[in-house]
Amino acid sequence: MKKRKFLFLPLILSFVVLTVGVVIFGLSRYFVLKGEEGALFRVLWETLPALIVLAALALFCLIYFILCFVKPLKKMRLSSEKIAERLASGGEKPQEVGTGCVGKLSKTLVSEEEELAALLAAVKKETDEKATERENRSAALALCAEVAPDQIQLEALTYGVRTSILRAPSVGADFCDAFAIDSRRVFVVVGDVWENGLKAALFSACLVRSLREKIAEGLTPAQALSSLNEGLIADGAGAATLFCAVLDSVSGELRYANAGHLPPVIAGETCGFLRMRAGTPIGLYADAEFTDETFGLHPGQGIVAYTNGVVNTSDGKEFFGYGRLLSVIGKYYANALETEFVAEGLISAVVEFAQPEDDCAALALFFPAGAQKLLQADLTETQKMRELLDSWLHDDPRKKNIQLACEEIFKNIVENAGAKSIRIGCEREDESLIIRFTDDGEPFNPLQTENGELFSYTEGGMGMTIIRRIAGEIFYRTKQNLNVLTLRFPVIKGI
Repeated sequence: MKKRKFLFLPLILSFVVLTVGVVIFGLSRYFVLKGEEGALFRVLWETLPALIVLAALALFCLIYFILCFVKPLKKMRLSSEKIAERLASGGEKPQEVGTGCVGKLSKTLVSEEEELAALLAAVKKETDEKATERENRSAALALCAEVAPDQIQLEALTYGVRTSILRAPSVGADFCDAFAIDSRRVFVVVGDVWENGLKAALFSACLVRSLREKIAEGLTPAQALSSLNEGLIADGAGAATLFCAVLDSVSGELRYANAGHLPPVIAGETCGFLRMRAGTPIGLYADAEFTDETFGLHPGQGIVAYTNGVVNTSDGKEFFGYGRLLSVIGKYYANALETEFVAEGLISAVVEFAQPEDDCAALALFFPAGAQKLLQADLTETQKMRELLDSWLHDDPRKKNIQLACEEIFKNIVENAGAKSIRIGCEREDESLIIRFTDDGEPFNPLQTENGELFSYTEGGMGMTIIRRIAGEIFYRTKQNLNVLTLRFPVIKGI
């Protein structure tokens, strides 16, 4: 290419010099002959030979340019296209195309074929793997959400269950599950599967469904784990750690069994770990033994179970750890007044500490939690409170009197306590019904009067004497700088 370029330059230079010479000669002859008749014709006639030479030289330059530059470049483009097509289709090694500069380029492209093919294959493989990974993650998340959703909420007047799960990018398929066995018993389970991705999601789905079936058949937690372990050993499906329990919401008895899982936290006025046998993860040993154990929950207590992603989350310097676990559960337990937001609060605290690399799951079970709702301290919320009481009490013959008393108390708190929010809770204790109002207003005990009469925050207000006759018993206390007014409605025969 360089030689041809070198030859082309003299031709162009000769053409330019000859053109300039012809122009100068023509102009000089024209000025000499100017004024004579036919001067322009004579000048053209004298320069005709030079013009013919110029035309021939221009034509030669054009033909030379096409042959030496345009045609080779076209061959080079076609050669490149052929090589690219064969590389993309995985065909045979391309042959050298042309000679000279085209042949050299062809040889260069052919020598780089293996490197280009390897690079193309690597890119294709990485793209396919990422696409497959995205598809598997989406499928795993969908399966986890269907079988064991990230948020579960069960509410009854004698217990409450909340779950919260944070999925890691790898989708470890940690899971929580809870369901009511009958009118007084509720089953809960927390599991940590030893796999990631779609396989883990399928395995956790199998565990959830199997446990539900076995507990519904009347098996105890330990019996259910033993039966499940036998099936997993026979199939070689995988392994997992599990903690499962059944709460009797009337007696407060918690019957539980552990399969190598971390000990849950007993939440109450103080927090500590539940004493239990360590157990063996399911799916590992055919002779694994599981034992039923019991613990008596007192009113207002609960358990918080979790997976190892919670305590093992690290900020690069330290782990979230068990000390921080107890502290956070205690904090949210107190602020939530022994009920909701503990599971959600624990996961939120983990995320604030550091971004987890593993799934984090938490389950909170409280006895009795009752049904609770946070309302704004505004009279416009009165109708919402009526609807809540109606949904909680259903056809209870005490409902009308209870609604009357609760409306009077709610109105009095809004108008006189200076509160911003009011939490109303409802639960059953033995055969009695308990309604509890908790507000963040100024501390005041309406039960303490000089003459022993009961009255409101303001004298002549809501008529506490009438309310006491309806409720039977009224209790007041302060907790965490909050006012807590509790009404106990006695049982009515026939309900």
